[in-house]
Amino acid sequence: ADSTEPCEAGSYTRANVRRRLALLAVAIPLTLGGCSRPETAERPYVISVPYDLDSLDPGHRNRLSDFSLLASFYEPLVVTDANLSARPALAHRWSNPDGLTWTFELRPGVRFHDGSPLGAEDVVWSSERLLAEPGLELSGHVSGIESVRATGDRTVELRTKKPVAILLNKLRFVLVVRKGETGPKLRERVNGTGPYRLARLEPGREMWLERNEDYWGERPALREVRLRLNRSPGEALEDLLSGRSDFVQSNAKATEAAIRNRSGFALRRQGSVSVKFLFLALNREAPKDVDGGTNPFRDVRVRRALSLAIDRAELARRLSAPAIPMSQLVPPGIFGHDPSLKPFRHDPVEARRLLAEAGWPHGFGLELAARGLFAEAAGIVAEMLEEVGIRARVRALPEAAWFRAMHGGLLTLTISRYGCPTGDASDLFENALRTWDAERRTGLNNYARYSNLEVDRLTELAGRTLEMSRRQEALRRATARVLEDLPVIPLYVDQDLYAFREGISWTPRNDNFLIASEIARQR
Repeated sequence: ADSTEPCEAGSYTRANVRRRLALLAVAIPLTLGGCSRPETAERPYVISVPYDLDSLDPGHRNRLSDFSLLASFYEPLVVTDANLSARPALAHRWSNPDGLTWTFELRPGVRFHDGSPLGAEDVVWSSERLLAEPGLELSGHVSGIESVRATGDRTVELRTKKPVAILLNKLRFVLVVRKGETGPKLRERVNGTGPYRLARLEPGREMWLERNEDYWGERPALREVRLRLNRSPGEALEDLLSGRSDFVQSNAKATEAAIRNRSGFALRRQGSVSVKFLFLALNREAPKDVDGGTNPFRDVRVRRALSLAIDRAELARRLSAPAIPMSQLVPPGIFGHDPSLKPFRHDPVEARRLLAEAGWPHGFGLELAARGLFAEAAGIVAEMLEEVGIRARVRALPEAAWFRAMHGGLLTLTISRYGCPTGDASDLFENALRTWDAERRTGLNNYARYSNLEVDRLTELAGRTLEMSRRQEALRRATARVLEDLPVIPLYVDQDLYAFREGISWTPRNDNFLIASEIARQR
């Protein structure tokens, strides 16, 4: 699921969250005493981004955009650097002598924004909260953990049911909150250990960050950061050129064209960790959004016809965002990517033959649901499907409505994305392709309710095997089986564009996080 929107469901809607956050727009500056904007000659550094904060609760959403914003306030035991290698954060050392028992030693002198010292019980509370509440989207990242306990004031012991090859990378998503803080408190205020405090929030519009002068680590170079939220590519470009922003994150080719040869500006491009897929509901027997009420995607021949109908190179060319055609499940740079796989064919004739063989000689009609940023791709895909007799009516949905419909099993065909911000394909298999099991926390983002015992076996093998060559082989075989079954159909991977005024030092991250504390002004 950006994981990385890997999982974007929740017990409350985006609209409800917005209402809650709207109440905070006035309250936050008052409840965070000492966090109002100081009088300083250094003006705030302004960043325009194309997303909004969905929730202040660091356990609620498993979305890259939310992590990019919350990473300024909350921290995990372990972080990953720009190349997705594990690095110490709140834990400054750890050991794993038997493959199952992990001991983490916390840094001394770390305090929450309210002044409370960080202790082992805070880490236990934060971890057990995810273990105890499977409805929290991040609970999938702790699925292999059996127990967490404090063995000292600053020592935490974590036991897994079996070896977990990418445990450290998973733990980066377990953001530590103060013991006792849960749902309502976490949705109403920010009290982390991170390098910035939340000074002001205008939901859907702006977020103001103020440097945490008591931060345990190296203090950020930028004293104040103002984030302009939900900026379209056109708005972001105008922000930058007019001087209203210093830095913009965009996904539009037009941004690159406008900035490329302008003096005083710099450009960076970074491939995404998220592949855009067609998600098919294989478990719906009589879907209302398919003409005739029969689900054609239960037949693998129809799924293969769908894939053959799509010209991925043409799709990438026509998109307004830079994109690379994808014929596998994870992009280059992710462990488990197989460079030997050949591109998918575009063969409308074979697609029509398969449809006829499957009992659909005249094709069929259905809805292709899409939320905001995927509507453009949905329109292009619908045109391609029309050529083989699949009459896809694009239905644009607001994000909140799309999430409700998707997780309620009401969409037969939709475009979305799944990312692997852990840097490992087992993330995708464990959460989106393994058989759905709420109790075991596997397949929590398996929208298709796809189930293949061989894929399950290979996924488990890759997850518990520490030898890299064996893991790679297990993931290769699992990928081959999924691409044979096509419960999801890979389309493309886009590339993020970053444009900014010269005078800063900054390197894009492989996980596409944009973290304010990693931006430094050049002197």
